[in-house]
Amino acid sequence: MAEPATSPDIWSPDWVDPFAPTVNADDEYAQLVDALREVQEAITRSRPTPGAAADAAVTLRETARRMRAFEVDEDSQIAGKRWEIAGKGHSLAPVLHIDTVTDTFARGTVTIGRFHSGRYAMNGGVTPLIFDELLARLANSGGRPWARTAYLNVNFRAPAPLHTELTVTGELTGQEGRKRFLRGAMHHGDILVADAEGLWVELRHEQTQDISRNLEGRDR
Repeated sequence: MAEPATSPDIWSPDWVDPFAPTVNADDEYAQLVDALREVQEAITRSRPTPGAAADAAVTLRETARRMRAFEVDEDSQIAGKRWEIAGKGHSLAPVLHIDTVTDTFARGTVTIGRFHSGRYAMNGGVTPLIFDELLARLANSGGRPWARTAYLNVNFRAPAPLHTELTVTGELTGQEGRKRFLRGAMHHGDILVADAEGLWVELRHEQTQDISRNLEGRDR
């Protein structure tokens, strides 16, 4: 089991992803995101009375109001940039635990709850989210310049069960100039539930410079 994260500097988020196996974290921001995931799952699984739904809506709107007091721009937000923990501090996609990383290969595990269900199995739209997280991070690791997803094709081979650990792998299969080709697979035990192949295109120099200027401007 991975060791707990040691005092991550969550107040200085960065777009640079030091792609590595994930670690456990129990700091205040990680707890906040975990609580949000609990709310998502609990609401999905519930059939509340009108009164209970109204009371919960008041509570959630109050939480949103409190968080708006800390609103920042996208470069400064923490969500999606907690690279060292599963889920990166974001509640959109299922929590992907990374256990193996090399320059050309990555593997992780994910367990789907009813929030991401599509009638007793994982919703088909969720599968590309998982592949894109793993493959995009691999495409941009190993000292390679920043690239963006050009396409991601997913084949659904079998239903992906809920509440069951799935294994997800990604592989960098080749590079031609600015083009990086990757493929992925998702298994339930020995059963292939989905596979994917995608293309990531390295940003041109001027595009990278524009991003760098934006990031530098944030720090002034």
